[in-house]
Amino acid sequence: MRCPSMRDRRRQEPPHDKTHPMIPLIRMEFQTMHELVRNTVKTALHPVAASVLGLLAAGFPIVGAAVAETIPIDRIAHIHDLTVDPDDGSRLYLATHDGLFVAGPDEKATRVGGSTDDLMSFAVDPTNFDVFFASGHPVGGGNLGVMESRDRGATWQRIAGGDGGPVDFHAVTVSQADPKVIYGMFKGLQVSRDGGRTWRNAGPVPEKTFDLAGSARDPDTIYAAAMGGLFVSRDGGRNWSPAFIQQRPTTLVEVSAEGRVYAFVYGVGLMVGEESGFGWEVRSNEFGNRYPVKMAIDPNDPDRIHVVADTGAIVTSKDGGRSWVSYMGHDRETPEFVAGARKVYEEYCQACHGRNGVGERPEDKHGQDDYGFVAPPLDNSSHGWHHADGNLAHTILNGSSRNPRMLPFKDILAEEDATSVVAYIKSLWNFGSLACQGARHMKCMH
Repeated sequence: MRCPSMRDRRRQEPPHDKTHPMIPLIRMEFQTMHELVRNTVKTALHPVAASVLGLLAAGFPIVGAAVAETIPIDRIAHIHDLTVDPDDGSRLYLATHDGLFVAGPDEKATRVGGSTDDLMSFAVDPTNFDVFFASGHPVGGGNLGVMESRDRGATWQRIAGGDGGPVDFHAVTVSQADPKVIYGMFKGLQVSRDGGRTWRNAGPVPEKTFDLAGSARDPDTIYAAAMGGLFVSRDGGRNWSPAFIQQRPTTLVEVSAEGRVYAFVYGVGLMVGEESGFGWEVRSNEFGNRYPVKMAIDPNDPDRIHVVADTGAIVTSKDGGRSWVSYMGHDRETPEFVAGARKVYEEYCQACHGRNGVGERPEDKHGQDDYGFVAPPLDNSSHGWHHADGNLAHTILNGSSRNPRMLPFKDILAEEDATSVVAYIKSLWNFGSLACQGARHMKCMH
């Protein structure tokens, strides 16, 4: 079978009642911290730098996270940091504005422990995954100091106030070369050499530093992602030098256990180099106006990396950053699965939505006829990514009340078929579309 032709549709559907009022599309206009910061800095900085600074300072509001033990991932919009569960590379621990969650590709996140503190920074002992470190702000205000959990986040205790604290580290990293060495960012760079019990100020960090990463080879080597570029210190933070020739805003840095350095350079892309001599390579650069701000590397599969985008979405690569898929459902989306899903799409949907999802009329994607809207593109060029996975599958199965030309397929396709079609459609999207999918799309329209 194939998607019904326009002639089939005209036989099955009555003419669209043009007098029936369209359901209004309400667009909420509001000023967020993102907009305020962007408006403040854009007149003083280069436009690209202003955009990055404003967006990094921003957050997306958490909706009701504190009142639910298990919630949809897309309701956790402000993720400060993340790490991979070494027992299951598809699971992630998420440090958020509202406590610690553990998430899976089934689109659900479950609170870990009872804390709802704002965890501004988060790190794991690379030799003992039961041990977590965090800092930030308690619910009642003030600063947390340095917090430690020895049971994977179930309980926490303050182990230090930090130098001049209590601190609220906005970035923290544990050295993979010596897990007793921990670096944190508060009024410069602080360092502990006894597992977080005592701290001293090591010196300033590069101006407007966003992220830190410890070396896998040398406890005195640390990297900083900053507005002015990617920097490296080889003396414990006393002195810094550029690590990449283009000194452009760099939003994240991460180092794998093998000594591979990842950095996202705005306007260049995701860069990868080796600690032994860098030799930078652009792994991917089709990010549009979006960019990743935090990264976690699977310790058991270094080609599987997860990033938090500036929108709050989690996006995954299974080939070391060369291509990207949605975190949700990534564990089943093998090349074989997507190839099978493509066959379902070609049989039932391609006649209307076009080969590779280009739409019925690529030159007039908003066109209409007497029976409703023409079949829209489902690739990056139109609004397919405005809808969550469940909404897309629902439309496939039940049709569209807004557009009578979109007929229901529930008597032809099983639910798993509709879900697989959604997976194929998403395989057509780039990083920007994946990062803006669903409820986040309004933030990506500006």
